[in-house]
Amino acid sequence: MTQKNRINFYWLILIALTLFATFIAEAATPSNLTVLLVCFIISIKGRFVIDEFMGLREAIPVIRYTIHSYFIILPIFIALTIIFPEILAGLTTIK
Repeated sequence: MTQKNRINFYWLILIALTLFATFIAEAATPSNLTVLLVCFIISIKGRFVIDEFMGLREAIPVIRYTIHSYFIILPIFIALTIIFPEILAGLTTIK
């Protein structure tokens, strides 16, 4: 696959994942499964952008894995915040 075809392929995948996540988030009633699915899609999209568009596939592993961890940790925090808002509010409230 040529470089141009590869970029176009991943661009189409990113568009499809974005449309799919938007459809899920807007069409379904909010549930834990919906939140987890959208957060999973965020992680996959981040991985594609890092590897294919930022060119970090061949980068130093420490840099690559640090940026990859951002797209793992951030969706986890988003999911926890949406699924357990009362618990997090209790933990962060000054008493």
